[in-house]
Amino acid sequence: MSRQFCPPPVRAVAIAVGLACLMNGCATPVASNAPRAESKSDAAAAYTRLGKAYLAENNLPRAQQALEHALKLDARDADALEGLALLYQRQRELDLAARFFERALAAAPDATRIRNNYAALLYQRERYAQACQQLALASQDITYTKRAQLFANLGQCQGKTGDIQAAQASYRRALDIDPRNARSLLALARIDHTQGNNERAWERLQRYFTVAGTSTESLRLASDIASAQGDSTRAAFYRQQLGGS
Repeated sequence: MSRQFCPPPVRAVAIAVGLACLMNGCATPVASNAPRAESKSDAAAAYTRLGKAYLAENNLPRAQQALEHALKLDARDADALEGLALLYQRQRELDLAARFFERALAAAPDATRIRNNYAALLYQRERYAQACQQLALASQDITYTKRAQLFANLGQCQGKTGDIQAAQASYRRALDIDPRNARSLLALARIDHTQGNNERAWERLQRYFTVAGTSTESLRLASDIASAQGDSTRAAFYRQQLGGS
């Protein structure tokens, strides 16, 4: 069923715009009948939206100011906690980022997006077993719209731990959910080639080309598969394409 785009509520937009004005030192007076937050949690949510908007613009000082103000109003605002975790991750304050992700998940244990982002931080820190654990938990959310991506992330993580069989299962699960998941097609083709299943690897690589076109990695793999199959002409063709990419 298609989902219609729903504009944000007028009250929420007005609050966020008003907060942005206050934080930027606007001189325009606020009208006495301007919409106001109905509770501290409403105001916290508005500051959180503002902080994440600044974060998207990479304006980290403004983002931090807004997100910290949100937490003063609601110390368990999971989105604000996540926002600060992402901010500190960008600033390479990784221990601090981890603490804020953990606080966010304590406040909202079912927040799949936050759990996925925490897993990305753990992966960045080469804590692969912990990252896989978080991704496995996140992948259980059947309502998450990016579930195929979650399984592809899990497969990549499991590959890092050396559990190739589990990685294959996760990549296949990603393709069950989204047959056009290019990352899983390429990863499975690479694993098949490594295991000597070059015919299946080639079939998967052709599907990848159809979905995503060519890339340096896929052209190199195509050349390797062709060489393994004894087709020197085809291998040379892909090496030539690789040289021009």
